[in-house]
Amino acid sequence: MTVTRGKHKDRLSCTRARHDPARNDLLSNESPDPIARQGTLIQADAVRFFRKSPAREPAPHRVHYPWNPPEAELPGIVPIDTLHFDRSEQAAIAIIGMSAYTRGYEFFLARRIRPGTPGIDEDPTPDALRRGLTEAQSFQISLQFSDGRKAINGRPRGDSEPAGPILQPRGGGGTSHSQLLRWWAWPLPPSGPLEFICQWPIYGIGETRVGIDAQLILDAARRSVQLWPEDEG
Repeated sequence: MTVTRGKHKDRLSCTRARHDPARNDLLSNESPDPIARQGTLIQADAVRFFRKSPAREPAPHRVHYPWNPPEAELPGIVPIDTLHFDRSEQAAIAIIGMSAYTRGYEFFLARRIRPGTPGIDEDPTPDALRRGLTEAQSFQISLQFSDGRKAINGRPRGDSEPAGPILQPRGGGGTSHSQLLRWWAWPLPPSGPLEFICQWPIYGIGETRVGIDAQLILDAARRSVQLWPEDEG
C-alpha cells in the first residue's frame, strides 16, 4: 500500500505540473526545446536586421585646387605621333600619348630596358654602382616653354598656388624592364614650341629632348568636356 501511494503521489505531481503555468515556465527554462530556441534566435536576428542604422555623418567638403589633375572632366586628345628620345644600348624612352584639359595636360611616357640588362628592381648596372646612383635619382624629366620658363619634376607643397609651372608624376606600372608612367603638367603652355627634356644616365641616356607645337595642346584643351563642377560636394 505504501508503494502504491508513492506512485499515486508521483502521478498527481506530474498532473499538477502539466496544469501549472509557472511550473511549466520553470521546466521550460531548465530544459528548453531546441526548435523553440531556434525560433527565438531567428526572431531576434530579424529584429536586429530591421533595426535602423545610425545616421552617417556627412562627408567633409572636398576642396579641388585648379593646379591639381581634374576629376570631373574628360580630356581632348592631342594628335601626336610617338616622340622618341635618344636611346642607348641599354634602354629607350618615348612619349606615347598626350591629353589636354581646361587648365592643364598630361602625357604618358614609356620606358624600355633591353633584355639581359639589370632591370629597375634588380642589381644596378656597373655605371650606377660606380656613380652611386639609384634609378629614382637617375631618371629626370622637365619641360621647357617658349617664354623661357621651365617645369621641373616635383609636387606642389601646401595649399597655396604654385609660383610657377608644375610637373608631377601620376603613377604608373609595369615590370622590371617595361614601364608606363603618367605625368601631369599645369598650367596650359604658352603658344610656340614646347620641349620635353629627359635623361636616364643609369642606363646610359644623357640629356635628350623632343618637342611639339604647344598649339596642339591648346586646341585639344578646347575639346575637353567638363562633366560637373570640380568643387561640387
